[in-house]
Amino acid sequence: MHLTIAENIAVRALANPDRIAIEVLDGGATLTYGQAWRRITALAEALAVAKAGRHGVMVALLLPNEADATLAYLACQMAGVAAVPISTRLAEPEIRFVVEDADAKLILTGGPFAEIADKLDITVVRVEDIETPSSVPRPLLGKSRCGEAVCVVGYTSGTTGFPKGAIYSNDHYLAALMRWGWEFGLTADHVMLVPGPLFHLSYAGLSMAALAIGARIRIMPEFRADLALSELSHHCSFAFLVPSMTTMVEEEWRRQGEPLVEAFRFMISSGAPGPLSMTRTAMKMFPNAKITEAYGWTEGGWVTFEVKAADTLLAHSVGWPTFGNEVAVFDEAGEPCAVGKAGEVGVKSVTHFDGYLGREEATAATWHRGYVMSGDIGIWQPDGRLCIVDRKKDIIISGGENIYTAEVERIVLEHVAVLEAAVVGLPDDRWGERVTALVVLREGMTIEAADLESFCRERLAGFKVPRRVEVVTELPRNPMGKVQKFKIIEDLSRKP
Repeated sequence: MHLTIAENIAVRALANPDRIAIEVLDGGATLTYGQAWRRITALAEALAVAKAGRHGVMVALLLPNEADATLAYLACQMAGVAAVPISTRLAEPEIRFVVEDADAKLILTGGPFAEIADKLDITVVRVEDIETPSSVPRPLLGKSRCGEAVCVVGYTSGTTGFPKGAIYSNDHYLAALMRWGWEFGLTADHVMLVPGPLFHLSYAGLSMAALAIGARIRIMPEFRADLALSELSHHCSFAFLVPSMTTMVEEEWRRQGEPLVEAFRFMISSGAPGPLSMTRTAMKMFPNAKITEAYGWTEGGWVTFEVKAADTLLAHSVGWPTFGNEVAVFDEAGEPCAVGKAGEVGVKSVTHFDGYLGREEATAATWHRGYVMSGDIGIWQPDGRLCIVDRKKDIIISGGENIYTAEVERIVLEHVAVLEAAVVGLPDDRWGERVTALVVLREGMTIEAADLESFCRERLAGFKVPRRVEVVTELPRNPMGKVQKFKIIEDLSRKP
């Protein structure tokens, strides 16, 4: 494709420079399309000093959830560098790992995160130091020819204890945004609430899709249920809410006496399976909105979609394959499953990822017969819908965040008192799952749950820290010595 996402937004700025593009809530900035484009240009010029590492020119992004957190992706495209967004929830050692693995030589940061960035021994550019010009030259569009170049590297949690960088080209990312606009009915008259962090590629991608189509986005610096409810009642017509957000908004809605939510017209639920009770409540709470569900994963993108209808609700259903996605379910022998048979979900897509940064073996292992495999277990239904019933990957989903247990176990095992450890997710009404650690201690040593939590919090993002710690004499294992986590979950679920 000749135009990047950024250049498509430049088209909007040229056509309608005074149209409101971005509003940051809680007293933040408001930018028109013209102002947003000038800001993108200024950020791009500041990033032009970035040097190449072993993977090319990578720019790390560690930013508050404000306008620059969206515009930085676009600035990277204009500067011809790859964006490497970093979760602001990560601990310093985790941030350092991402920067070093990507071999980024420059980090764009600001606000409270500049202090961490200063410790990374790379060039630090602060958004506060970048002035936005009052005018910029008219952009020359279609000259970049960078469609196959790396656009974004999004780091996943590590199945082997360390994260991996998933690569997306400009063309793949742009095609994905176009498909989302088509599938989700995203048009210029929408006002999109951005309730989640823009270092997540879903929130960043939806924000860029909205700007490319000429819509308005309203960014929450941090999620608050009362503010989200107010926005959906009075301003915002479109939002992606992970189930934990929907649950918190529901609690606030009931606390306020179940007021009418009028503005909201389109809700995407994704990130974790939501119970049917939550879907029914959302239909009641948001009577003017289509309640929908999208299913996907980092490497495959969103691959199925369903607009929920009260008379056809089906537990675990994530809908039908979307445009450009050929979804399949494979049994343990690697053969396609018939309707009603469980197997691992894979996808052939025009917008899947382009591999893991610097990890050829891991990339090859992700594919089967040309399909990117998910690690999720699905079952086709007679009406063509897909139900996701389990996870093959050892992963916890808490508050919409993916937490690979191997990553948490690696840190728990660093504690001097811990001999063995197994981390599982236990059901949690608010967060979906609660991170729980089962530990075997070294002889003669003791540990308090609070001490282990504190130890982990220094080395892991807060959402990955075990909320429950159980000390046992041994871990349940099968005859081959593999830890039987299903038994751990069964046993702990019976305890108060």
